[in-house]
Amino acid sequence: MQKILVCHTGAWIGDMVMLTPSLRALKRAFPESCLVFLLRQNVAEMMNTNPYVDKCIVDSKTNGRLQSFIRLVRKIREFQFDMAVILHPTSIRNILLPFLAGVPIRVGSNYRGRDIFLTQSCENKTDIHEVERYLNVIESLDNNTAHFADDFVKKQNAISINLEYWHTDEERQSVQALLSSEGILNNDRLIAINVGTTWQTKQWDLINFSQVISELSDRLQNYKIILTGSSSETAYVKDIKLSNITINLIGKTDILQLGALLEMCDVCLTCDSGPMHIAAAVGTPTVALFGPTAPNRHRPYGEEDTIIEKPVPCRPCYKRTCHRQDTQFLCMKEISTAEVVQTLVNKLD
Repeated sequence: MQKILVCHTGAWIGDMVMLTPSLRALKRAFPESCLVFLLRQNVAEMMNTNPYVDKCIVDSKTNGRLQSFIRLVRKIREFQFDMAVILHPTSIRNILLPFLAGVPIRVGSNYRGRDIFLTQSCENKTDIHEVERYLNVIESLDNNTAHFADDFVKKQNAISINLEYWHTDEERQSVQALLSSEGILNNDRLIAINVGTTWQTKQWDLINFSQVISELSDRLQNYKIILTGSSSETAYVKDIKLSNITINLIGKTDILQLGALLEMCDVCLTCDSGPMHIAAAVGTPTVALFGPTAPNRHRPYGEEDTIIEKPVPCRPCYKRTCHRQDTQFLCMKEISTAEVVQTLVNKLD
């Protein structure tokens, strides 16, 4: 197997982290292959450093969706891929691109009958974690075309479900310099609080975060609290009340430096978000607040993580807009600051 195309243009940071075990399995099964990843621009920087990806193709969708689609079909055809692995389970675009480009082996899930465009498919399971959902596609290769399936089967023991992140010592050094500039010493113990998330329905109230910071500051004076987030969240979180042990690093790290920063922390508090998955990948114990999404599918895939969720009847709804008529965002509002604080303290004991 010489050239493999992997398609996932979901553009979510968390997905890029969660599909790494699948990329690793592919690369170990076909170590001499050139693995090319089709993705969106906003995750290209982080995936360019992924050790299992040899090249990235950006699906920019500029100049109109149809024009960009035709251009991508031509580009994929020029590569003359031997196989396409479609990891984006719901995207018809991801499936049609290799189909129309004439990639001879096309592997993915049978979501809504889209396996008619595939040469090999697996069941689209929605009751398992996304890490395992992606791996199901890879594992379906063992029933595929005989000329490469035998090699893959022999290397099945190479598959592991451990997550990875791809920051380097350079990012670690730059983060250490940033922390030093904020007066944080090498032996200081750190609590990361990642405030933002992509959906409004996943967001915990900023007043609650302020209360958690206040209570942690009273109870854990020997810790520093680090606020993390992207530059786009800088204005959003300006109303959070900081304590004397809180350092606001929102917008001060790039996506790879964030991995280095979270790696240095003793615990991370976060809603369901990309940084939640980064924290799990670097081995930082995480307290994750879940509302509209299901933890069995999207929880942090680590060993020391705690989920806080409430049994609101309408969840998981997977809605970006809350449709409740009585109390908006009830699933997140039911999570109390007292429970969050105590969970964090217990993890740090």
